[in-house]
Amino acid sequence: MDASTPIDPLFLALAQPVLRGPEGQAVTVTPGTGGAAIGARLWPRDDQGGAVYAWGHAAPQDSVPWLASQRRVWALLDGHRPLTVAPATGWGWNGGSPEAPYPSVVSAQVGGLTVFFANTAQQVRVFAADAEQAVELEPVDDAQIFAAWSCAGQLWTAGMTSRLVAGGGKDFDFSQALLLRWNTRPLAVAARWQGRDLWRVNELVTSAAGWSDVLGVEAWLTALPGAESGPRWLLGAPITRGVHDPLDYPYWLLLGPPAPDDYMALLLARVDGLAAAAASEPPPLTLMRVLDGFSLVGCCGMGGSADGALVFTARRELENAYNSCQPSQLHVSRWDGAAAQLGAPQPLSIAGLPPQAAQAMLCDFDAIYHPAFGYAATLTWEEEAPAATALLHSRDGRQWQVVQRLEPAPQAH
Repeated sequence: MDASTPIDPLFLALAQPVLRGPEGQAVTVTPGTGGAAIGARLWPRDDQGGAVYAWGHAAPQDSVPWLASQRRVWALLDGHRPLTVAPATGWGWNGGSPEAPYPSVVSAQVGGLTVFFANTAQQVRVFAADAEQAVELEPVDDAQIFAAWSCAGQLWTAGMTSRLVAGGGKDFDFSQALLLRWNTRPLAVAARWQGRDLWRVNELVTSAAGWSDVLGVEAWLTALPGAESGPRWLLGAPITRGVHDPLDYPYWLLLGPPAPDDYMALLLARVDGLAAAAASEPPPLTLMRVLDGFSLVGCCGMGGSADGALVFTARRELENAYNSCQPSQLHVSRWDGAAAQLGAPQPLSIAGLPPQAAQAMLCDFDAIYHPAFGYAATLTWEEEAPAATALLHSRDGRQWQVVQRLEPAPQAH
């Protein structure tokens, strides 16, 4: 891996708002035409003539713009110095997006380092970049990392690892929540907690009786915006009595790790990293509420640590658990970072969406916030091949409108 210096079209594209578009290809959000507030265009092709796929990207408010494709990560350190993380073997593949959650990449900054976590089918590959170079570190085996953040100078990550459940003459390979605290010099895992038996749990707002069906946590799926000096709020998938696992499949063994929309409920919890900074004990975990019957689709931060976020979910019914989600099931909740409150999910209103799209298969949804134009999102659905993608815009996050249809770049031959 090497630090690259020339500004090429890909780095110029990186300096603008990025979304995951048709077939997972990266798109740049641009000023609109013909009265539309925004538009979008595909990224330039990479140095091998292929389309650039977005396995992860920064939000417009992040201090380090970056985008992870199938073979490398492009980043702009200090907002202008190009850095390419290009290992000898990539973590994705050349082609359209596979089933979530991998390959996918998340990132965080701590102690002068920008750290990237690349989820593959069997492990998480870890890359650390400073002002001079990028290096690959020891991977985290048998895991997925979906959230990374810094707290009081420490790096934290959250996700899931596998667990075996014996019963009925079968061993099913399911998931359990995973939380890691990292040393930064050198960067390495300092403490690891998984499962539910180690957590000290305090019920907040809801009575203890309201949590009687919560048996544990399958996975931490995302971290909500928060101040570095305070606790971090996580959204996870609870293990609930009667609905013990996402679906009745041996996921890790045969299908790979479960995706967020494989779960049938969401749990909001607060992890106090400061309380654990001076001790080796697990950080106190405060369960806040459960959104029963909703699976996570995405999260869109609004800027500052206390400015909040939009949380996008899909309404799920247990009797249709094996069916794919549809755009008509999309909901949105507003996260108030200052008050630490998550609003009730409301149906997502999208003007201009073709009627047939509402009942089609939901393939992908990605959203960002920018103070210049508000919210932008890409929605991909499939009624019949090929899938269709629309660019959506909203000023307030409540009322959305289709402003452009997007087509993928043809495959290079």
